Amino acid sequence: MCYPRIEVGLPTVCSETCVGRLRYLGLVLYDADRVAEAAAVEDEHELLDAQRSVLLDPHDPEVIEAARRDGISDDWIDAAQRSPVWRLIHDYKVALPLHPEYRTMPMVWYIPPLSPVVDVVSNSGADGEDARTLFAAIDKLRIPISYLAELFTAGDIGPVDASLRKLAAMRSYMRGVSIDDERDERIAQAVGMTGREIEEMYRLLAIAKYEERYVIPPAHYEQAHDLEEMACSLDFDGGPGMGGAGGPFGAASGSAVPVAIENFNALADRQTADRPSTPGRVNLLNWDGNGSTTGLFPPAERAEERSYDEEQT
Repeated sequence: MCYPRIEVGLPTVCSETCVGRLRYLGLVLYDADRVAEAAAVEDEHELLDAQRSVLLDPHDPEVIEAARRDGISDDWIDAAQRSPVWRLIHDYKVALPLHPEYRTMPMVWYIPPLSPVVDVVSNSGADGEDARTLFAAIDKLRIPISYLAELFTAGDIGPVDASLRKLAAMRSYMRGVSIDDERDERIAQAVGMTGREIEEMYRLLAIAKYEERYVIPPAHYEQAHDLEEMACSLDFDGGPGMGGAGGPFGAASGSAVPVAIENFNALADRQTADRPSTPGRVNLLNWDGNGSTTGLFPPAERAEERSYDEEQT
């Protein structure tokens, strides 16, 4: 997750540079005491609802009070209330976790793709924007839905089908709004939503602004001491963590460096600096293209020599 960018409120590099604007980042509040219980649900098809139930409503007064009591700051609570991830998982229920049957309680969620369904309908000569046609196509395309269900819902087709139907309804409903200035509530009702909810989901998925897609509160100074003790979650005896001295992936490149308070603010300045923050070194994850460092590019004189040699050849 591009640590320490997240620690200073910056999105990951893959999110910020995604051409399709397909990635969203936001925090969620959850009941840590219920994680193990949810992961231990026997029926694999109940794992999705079990994981959703662990997530707490950031608008609930009791949740807000408990969060403050446990030391969660108001800006984090506010970020949880504005989190696009929470809305996609809980409000609209179109986002699904990857392989919940592994019981790792993943916190990277995915929205099943509707585009293949639309392409099939359009290529057949039918209207790829008509809700009834799209719904029928989803019902018939059992193989891809089964494949998606194996990825996201331990083989349960129902949640994947529901997610695709909501996306199809949004596509058809918004076409009516854009072309005919008509809001057909029947389309929204067919997927258990209202027209207003459809339009809100469309705004989030299609035209949301930068600050709406990435709601990342920065870490606090008062948390710095605890963060200094934090290590890679895979850094255990014999494990592949980056801080370990060995393991199946070979020796680490250096000893573990504790998190410094400097990380929380200096990184934001380094993002736009015109020279490397550490002489002779550049972190390409943070480099904005300004300045250079020894070894990053060939020396200028050598480049000129090569150009001359190429001309002579």
